[in-house]
Amino acid sequence: MSPFTKILIVLLSLFSIFLCGAVVSYVGSVNNYKGMFDDQKGLNNSLVSENTSLQRRFNEQTAQMKDLESKLNDRIQLLEDEKSKLDVELKNCQRLSLDYQSRVNSWAGVLTSFERTIANLEQSLALTQEQLSNAHAENIKDRKELNEITASLYEKIVQMQSLEADRRRLMEAKLNLEEQINQLLGPDSEAVSFEPVTPELDVAKPAAPVGAVSDLKGLITEVGKSLVSISLGRDDGVKKNMIFQVFRGDEFICQIIITNVDTTESAGVPELVQQQPRIGDYATTRL
Repeated sequence: MSPFTKILIVLLSLFSIFLCGAVVSYVGSVNNYKGMFDDQKGLNNSLVSENTSLQRRFNEQTAQMKDLESKLNDRIQLLEDEKSKLDVELKNCQRLSLDYQSRVNSWAGVLTSFERTIANLEQSLALTQEQLSNAHAENIKDRKELNEITASLYEKIVQMQSLEADRRRLMEAKLNLEEQINQLLGPDSEAVSFEPVTPELDVAKPAAPVGAVSDLKGLITEVGKSLVSISLGRDDGVKKNMIFQVFRGDEFICQIIITNVDTTESAGVPELVQQQPRIGDYATTRL
């Protein structure tokens, strides 16, 4: 055989061996790809099923999310409306607060002015009360002097009335004597005695002033917080609204205006208090 034939035979043998290896490899590879295909197909079916389930769950979650979003939007709209109303109320409250603050400041000024006015009035009232007390004390003193002057005046008037009566008696006696003298001087005259026409008056005593209350004098029997009791009552001539002057010795203590009258005891409100009255001080209606 020729070398070329031998080479060709060798090449054919090698090609056959290579072809057999390729076929064997192809057959093994084909079986492996089929298993892999089946596995991939099963995996794909599983993934498709899972995808379908996930898609359904996604759709459900999307619907729930849209429903929740709608509810949240409605809630947000309500909250925004409420916020708008609250903003309006807040502005109104702020405006009212400023208005009230302005009023408070104004009233504070007015109150301060009132406090100063009240302080001035209290000071004026204290001065007025002091002046009133002094005036009452002076009034009591003047009334006492007036009563003394009135009593003296009445005494003088009574003396003048007595002197006038004496003068009239003397005038009548004088006329009587002149008539007797004229009769004695006549030719047929007889001595005739005449009695005075005006009778002789007794010595008069000073009369009590018009409207004056008889002199009542008693003792303080009880001293309370607002009432003072005295030992004189209705049987002694005490009447409601009578005024008693309270003395301790010659010292003026206060005066009492009677408000309650009993048979043997009376009570009244003290005024013009110079000192606190005590049990045993004497009370009188005469100044």
